[in-house]
Amino acid sequence: MNKKFLFSVAAIPAVIVAPAVVGAEEGLTIKISADAKVNDVITADVKNLPPNTYVNSYQWYYIEADGSEKLIPSATGISLKVPVEAENKTIIVKAITSNKTYESNKCTIKPLNLSIGEPIFEGYSSTNYVTPGDTVKVVADVIDVNGVKLQSNQITYSYQWFYKVGEVFSIINGATGATYTIPTDALDKEPKDIMVKVTAKVGTRTLESPPSKVLTVSKEPTETLTKNINNLLKDGNKYNLTTFGEFQALAKDLDKKYQSLSSAAKANVTNYDVLKRALADIAAINALNGKLDKLKDKGVSEKDLPQFLKNLEADYNKLDYLQRSLDVNDELYNAIKVALHNPSNINELTEVREINKQIMALLSYENSYIKYVPSSLESLQAEVNKIETRMSKLSKDYKAIVQNQTILQEAKQDIKKIEQFLKSFDKLLPNDTPGKQVTAAKSIRSTYEKLTYKQMLLVPNMYKEKLQNAENAEQIQIVKLNALIQSYVGSKQYPINPTKETWKEIVDNVNKIISDYKNLTKTSAAQIIDYDRILTLQKDLKTAEKVIKDMDAYLNLKKTSGVSESKLKSSYSSTLKAYNKLTSLQQSLVYNAKEFLNNSPDVTVGNDGKVPDDKAKAEALKKQIDSFANITNFTLEQLEKEVESATATYKKLSSAARKYVTNYDLLTAASKDISGTKSFLKKVQDAKEERDVTKQVKKIQTVQTAYAKLPANQQHLAKPEYEKLLKLLDGNVPDVSKLDNEIAGIVNNDLYTVSIDKIKELSTQYNKLSSSDKKRVTNVSILTTAVSDVKKVESFMKQYDKSFEKNPATVIKAFSKLTSKQTSLINENVRKKIIEAEAKQQSAHESALNLVEMINGLEQNGEYIANLETEVTKIRISYDKLSSTEKKVVKNYSKLTQAESDLKKVTEVYELYKTYEAASEDKKAATYKTWQTAYGKLSKKLELLYKQMHP
Repeated sequence: MNKKFLFSVAAIPAVIVAPAVVGAEEGLTIKISADAKVNDVITADVKNLPPNTYVNSYQWYYIEADGSEKLIPSATGISLKVPVEAENKTIIVKAITSNKTYESNKCTIKPLNLSIGEPIFEGYSSTNYVTPGDTVKVVADVIDVNGVKLQSNQITYSYQWFYKVGEVFSIINGATGATYTIPTDALDKEPKDIMVKVTAKVGTRTLESPPSKVLTVSKEPTETLTKNINNLLKDGNKYNLTTFGEFQALAKDLDKKYQSLSSAAKANVTNYDVLKRALADIAAINALNGKLDKLKDKGVSEKDLPQFLKNLEADYNKLDYLQRSLDVNDELYNAIKVALHNPSNINELTEVREINKQIMALLSYENSYIKYVPSSLESLQAEVNKIETRMSKLSKDYKAIVQNQTILQEAKQDIKKIEQFLKSFDKLLPNDTPGKQVTAAKSIRSTYEKLTYKQMLLVPNMYKEKLQNAENAEQIQIVKLNALIQSYVGSKQYPINPTKETWKEIVDNVNKIISDYKNLTKTSAAQIIDYDRILTLQKDLKTAEKVIKDMDAYLNLKKTSGVSESKLKSSYSSTLKAYNKLTSLQQSLVYNAKEFLNNSPDVTVGNDGKVPDDKAKAEALKKQIDSFANITNFTLEQLEKEVESATATYKKLSSAARKYVTNYDLLTAASKDISGTKSFLKKVQDAKEERDVTKQVKKIQTVQTAYAKLPANQQHLAKPEYEKLLKLLDGNVPDVSKLDNEIAGIVNNDLYTVSIDKIKELSTQYNKLSSSDKKRVTNVSILTTAVSDVKKVESFMKQYDKSFEKNPATVIKAFSKLTSKQTSLINENVRKKIIEAEAKQQSAHESALNLVEMINGLEQNGEYIANLETEVTKIRISYDKLSSTEKKVVKNYSKLTQAESDLKKVTEVYELYKTYEAASEDKKAATYKTWQTAYGKLSKKLELLYKQMHP
């Protein structure tokens, strides 16, 4: 039974509620509808039952012809859906309480008026054939004329299939289902014509359908379809058609018939792959026509056109011989060929040569340096734009053989790099402090020095001036500070001669010099000379100021009446000791020293009126010791002799006489100066005796530091031997200022003016300096950069020596990456060789260009020329004679190898044909098929080549 049909005709039963009837007949307290049909729902109306009645259950009954009641199974609810069996019967319902039963009125169910239609075969009409193996399904519909909607579970179907014997139909044993599968051997036996009858049981009724139409078992549909599919091919390797449109319509119609077949019938169509292939090939041709239509309708942008045409050609070339047979009269092929090879009046190779010249004209080679002919950024950009515009008009093949494109690319990169470099000047703000300008300039200078020579020349002069001005922003401060420092520290002594009135001004000025220095950038600070000495002066001023105050205090004390001699003597003695501890530089700052020394305290020796016998000797000794107040009148040997004599005399004096030697402290101070000087001279002697030059220099530098810290008297006593020691430095210690000046002079106009060896020599001298001397080299950054450049150049020269002869291209590439300054370190002859090699490499080789032209000439309008084999052989011989550099010019070399490959393919297919011709009769068919298959795989281009070579 057709389930879809059953669900469509089934209706939701209507619910009929017996209405309350006023004046109902006595004794009937339950009412139901008196008029209903099958599948209606009847509900008992119990509203007229006595109040407070409790109905425990219901039961529905049939009223038989004799008046008896027959229980309806499972009908125990207040409502009843009328079953099929109740048609044309009378029914009632009873409501049962605990002590009484109430009965309804009678309801007679309308009779059914049923009919069954002719069975229908799903998917088949009376004109259809069925094939062996098909499974046929039949459906039949039962309907009620009065409109009752029967449900599927209310109808039971049974089937009987028949086959025709002559004019009689006989049952098919066992064929009693809704489906029947045609035996696979039905055409060899019975049955060939089949039909079916359907019986339906509804309730107590049984209905028999009329017989169905006859279905004929036959292979005619699949045999015809198979034959028509075979007819799609001609000679087995091309399609049989007059026009593409007719062929496409035929193929689609055949596919529609195939798709309508059952699975079993489809299995009998053994050549469907031919139809499937034809449909795919039709789609491929339609796709190509669609692309061509897009091209004709100008649906492709100028930018995308080259790639679009390339893809169009590639897609057509993928078609094999069978597919191309759909291209009637080569209409599609010729249309694509016209699109691809639209005649042009421009001789592209001539244009390539002109563009090559234009690119070469971007550069000039002067004094073994390379620079751009367009000297400004703007003019170079304009020339690059012109070249690129000309190149854009070339076809892809010719665009690829434009030489020196690396020059063009480098020019574009150089333009971009300089533009980025110029943007860095945005950091330079005119209102910035000199320090900030110098810091920004340092960053810009670092980038500038990394530019190549030709890049550097593209920087406008105004930007170079901006950079120099920023770098020099602190120069005025530097000059001023250097002058001020020299005015305060001099060459050896402090030339300031302070007084009480100028003291504060000097201190303030020294402090300001140091403050200004600290605000300088590191590079500018390195240009300040003798900053260490101004720091020393600051310290010396503080040290001297304390002694000055002590001397003023003593002088004021001496002018004060009532001060004891012992207090004066104590004040004088301690101040004198402090003064004597000062270095000569510190003593030069003590402006009241002369007054202090000329006002020694007067000491009275009472001794209770007794005069010792050796008083005269004591006073003579005192006079001798007074000379020790100015030690500059003595050499060390003289002072030592005098001190020994005075000490011996003092020891011989009586206790009373010693009191008259009031300046004894001068003797002890002189003794300490002698011992301090001797201790220092031991260091001097140790440095003199050192034989290792480097160690000796370091020891002498240590002695220099120690000497600067000696008190003035000891400096005087040690000076002769100390100066002798310093003379040893003349041959061993470099002149720092001279070295600094030499370093500054190694660069001029952004190029090195000295050799690699000279830079190494200066680096060696610098490395031998002490850490303190190194700080005095203000141009050390120039030397550091130079040493780095030397390493890079030496690395490059190793590459040059190793590879230039065999592989100049790699050396040229490495050379182009060197900065302007690095390039200047390379020997001029080497530079010339590299530039000549580059110029040679960049010059187009006419023979290579001619070969490019010959290779492009192997095809005309997308097809190979006549005598292809001869031309390919000639070109191959010429190409193999080219140098490796010249071969790189032949950018279309792949076209030559493709032509060689295509010749080989065509020859291989022809060899298969020769095999067929030589084959025996029993192998003719097989060898011909092999050749035909191989021939069918040739592209259109190779098919034409084959016909040309083997007509």
